[in-house]
Amino acid sequence: EVAAAVHVQHSGAQRLQGLATDLRTVSRVGRNSEGFAAVDLGSTVAKAWEGLDVRVRDVDALLEVDVHGAVIRGDGVLVQMLVGNLLGNALKYRHQDRRPQVRVTATPEGDLVRVEVSDNGIGIPSEYADKMFVIFQRLHGRDEYEGTGIGLALCKKVVEFHGGTIELSPSALGGACIYFTLHREESAPGV
Repeated sequence: EVAAAVHVQHSGAQRLQGLATDLRTVSRVGRNSEGFAAVDLGSTVAKAWEGLDVRVRDVDALLEVDVHGAVIRGDGVLVQMLVGNLLGNALKYRHQDRRPQVRVTATPEGDLVRVEVSDNGIGIPSEYADKMFVIFQRLHGRDEYEGTGIGLALCKKVVEFHGGTIELSPSALGGACIYFTLHREESAPGV
């Protein structure tokens, strides 16, 4: 009984520490845009995927990238965090009966680029589409899936800081599709 109580206290302390770290990250987004520069979306996706290497190998995930050399204007660290969070969610919320598949695409829309991150995971019911970007909103208990409930709220804050929008829809792959817009780099060739 004592060991179980210590484990509960330890996991609670870890959860609070993770929550504090995530809240600090959210509070820092949007302080200034002076560091905006050209961000190559293809290399950003590659770096974010590499950061998930252990999880990718553990679940034997597939990544398909079709971004046509898209270059956006923004904070490279924040854009990589955004993409990494979405890729990580695609792996976390995978369907247990199939190999995880994630597809990242980019399509020009005027001076914006529409980026879609689609997966073949468990999906998100459409009635929760708006709620998923609210801080601390969770569809599943902590015992089912790890996390603090801040990830998609952080993604929304990063996208809005860059002057874009973010939404959710069902994926053609059978899971969820998170799509967002970011401004194209003015000097970049067409996507």
